[in-house]
Amino acid sequence: MTILVILVGLLILSIMMIVHELGHFLAGKALGFKILSYNIFMGPILWSKRGKDGILYTIRLLPIGASVEFAGETPENAPNVQGEDAGAAAITPDDPGLFFKRPRWARAIVIFMGPFINFLTAFLALAILFLASGVSMPIIGEVKAGSQADLAGIQPEDRIVSMDGLAVHSSLDLSMAEMFGNGGELDLGLRHPDGRVEAFSLPRETVKTYRLGIMYTPRPDGRMIVESVQSEEGKEQLLQPEDEILTVDGRKVTAPDFLELSGEPRKTIEARILRQGKEMTLELPGITAEIRKSPGYSLRGNKSAGEALGQALIYPWSIVRSTVRGIGQIFTGRLKARDGLAGPVAIVGMVGGVVREKISFVAKIFQLLLYFGFISVAVGFTNLLPIPPFDGFHLLTLAIEGTIRRDLPLKLKNAIATLGFFIIIALAVLVFYLDITRLLGF
Repeated sequence: MTILVILVGLLILSIMMIVHELGHFLAGKALGFKILSYNIFMGPILWSKRGKDGILYTIRLLPIGASVEFAGETPENAPNVQGEDAGAAAITPDDPGLFFKRPRWARAIVIFMGPFINFLTAFLALAILFLASGVSMPIIGEVKAGSQADLAGIQPEDRIVSMDGLAVHSSLDLSMAEMFGNGGELDLGLRHPDGRVEAFSLPRETVKTYRLGIMYTPRPDGRMIVESVQSEEGKEQLLQPEDEILTVDGRKVTAPDFLELSGEPRKTIEARILRQGKEMTLELPGITAEIRKSPGYSLRGNKSAGEALGQALIYPWSIVRSTVRGIGQIFTGRLKARDGLAGPVAIVGMVGGVVREKISFVAKIFQLLLYFGFISVAVGFTNLLPIPPFDGFHLLTLAIEGTIRRDLPLKLKNAIATLGFFIIIALAVLVFYLDITRLLGF
């Protein structure tokens, strides 16, 4: 992983943190909070300037993170400074602009605005992506004649509202429903164009097929790039990571279903590939597989800007739902932690992978926008968890104090903060360990 790739990954993470802190900052300024500094990145100061508002603005050495420092964030650290160190105006312990002296509702707004800005930027990134490249709608586009869907009476323009008992509002919901499905019949709830909602149960049939045995990445421009090759005893691995698959048995590769090879099973599969700028033809050994037979329908794309914007608005909620569901699967043992948790190292790796890919600049922008949207939601959602020191814990504390109409004991707050610190450290170590083992291929 080159220095440039790492810096790009860190920069994208930092942008998310910068806008998160910007939410706190703007809300604090609007509601009369005294702010000491707004800091971009971390570590020693490279550049600083005190604004006319008395706030010190800094850019720091380490290109990750951001922070905003409020005066008197807790009663025990209320400032007692005068003159230049306090900014344009002196700040004393009884200053009404101190954080803990502001009304609870104002503090709650300031705290909430950080995660809110992350959700807002996720919407903007996804909106740009979906308007520029389109998005799959949870609406039936085509139905293959003679398929299960056709025989059941499913028609184009039917909207999927549920799958296997899970509500569906986006194509991401469909992916999650397929991943966490019940494994029996495919239960669909469809709303017809006339408004009627009808339930369908389609058998999940399997077919024997020969596959290439690879993990692949479908690019926004339609190209298929090999990520990894499945190893099977006694069979030589002819495909390599980063190979671009052009045709399979003479058929042009433009969609993910190319791995589902039609025709009679055979021992070899002819593939034409592009490797390091050179085209070549390979006779590949087929890998026998039992796969689920397609029910025979496909989703249609958006037909208007309104549909694209609607999906951009819905997607963040779908991401949150899938995250919660995934965490539940980890706790129940249905999903391994290494498959469901990713930290900064993994995120930098994913972003770096896009930067290294030999794809068009536009395709890179589309992929980065998708990652940016997903990770922004993850940052906002994580900060709303009721675990100290996350924003969600402070919102919960304010809600409790507002209900009982008095502050919780300082000793109790400190004890909870200490417990939360150890929880966060333990989670950070776990996630870092999982990131490193994935990076090293363990």
